[in-house]
Amino acid sequence: MTATMPPLSHWIGQYAFAAGSMFALLLVVDVLVRGEAFARAWPSALAWAAVASALFIGRRYYNMRKGLDCAVCERLDKK
Repeated sequence: MTATMPPLSHWIGQYAFAAGSMFALLLVVDVLVRGEAFARAWPSALAWAAVASALFIGRRYYNMRKGLDCAVCERLDKK
């Protein structure tokens, strides 16, 4: 069974979701847990979220393009 590559809009949506949710999580940790001011915390949270999400989604794209198997995905498909 070969999977077809999703359209570019799929990857943009994946990146936006990953970056947005990671930004929110990092911001909550910085502001509520560490007690940093919002004005000081949001730029670093945004930068880390953008870079980490790019790496995460980029690797998912690479794996799908190369047809590499994902052990977690296969286990979920069997259930």
